[in-house]
Amino acid sequence: MNRYDSLVRFFRPIIRFFFPFRVLNLPESLPEEGLVVCPNHISFFDPLFLAITLPRNITFMAKEELFSRPIIGKWVKECGVIPLSRDGGDAAKLRQAVRELKAGKLFSLFPQGTRCRYPLKKEDFKAGVGMMVALSGAKMLPVGVYSKHYKVRLFRRTYLYFGEPVSLASEEKMGVKDQALYITDRLFDEIARLEALAKEAAK
Repeated sequence: MNRYDSLVRFFRPIIRFFFPFRVLNLPESLPEEGLVVCPNHISFFDPLFLAITLPRNITFMAKEELFSRPIIGKWVKECGVIPLSRDGGDAAKLRQAVRELKAGKLFSLFPQGTRCRYPLKKEDFKAGVGMMVALSGAKMLPVGVYSKHYKVRLFRRTYLYFGEPVSLASEEKMGVKDQALYITDRLFDEIARLEALAKEAAK
């Protein structure tokens, strides 16, 4: 058993008890090829919710500041998390992610880039995920995450509403940058739809 599996097994009962969450519309199966899971990001627990829920091991991409924290830094390194810098100089990391997606890995990337405890705003979405998908040709699995007031609290239920694995690329001929922006825009629309469904389920 690798470090990722052992941590998921350790945290699963703890998270389910203290931070209960409900999974809605989870696909019966996931494609075996490369796939990018894209949720909105409201709390530190979002990656744990995904890791506990999805049947395949996920490669996460996270801000490099996490790697310098005493305990969390050790865990993220051992679980193969890819660090991202705030200055945007991540071309090598992007190429690595594209290679691994083409090899069939399951990735997760939060399009907002940081936690946003409020309804989705298009201006918060970064084009990095669109670029990664445009270069790899991978499908995407959008997810809408919601908890009351967009805050995850002890014993407060969080809702994860899954879409279907889908290709959001345009069939028209575009340059890579335009394709990335197109994918990012469509992804925003899809996550906004799922976030609304998760919020409705919370009523």
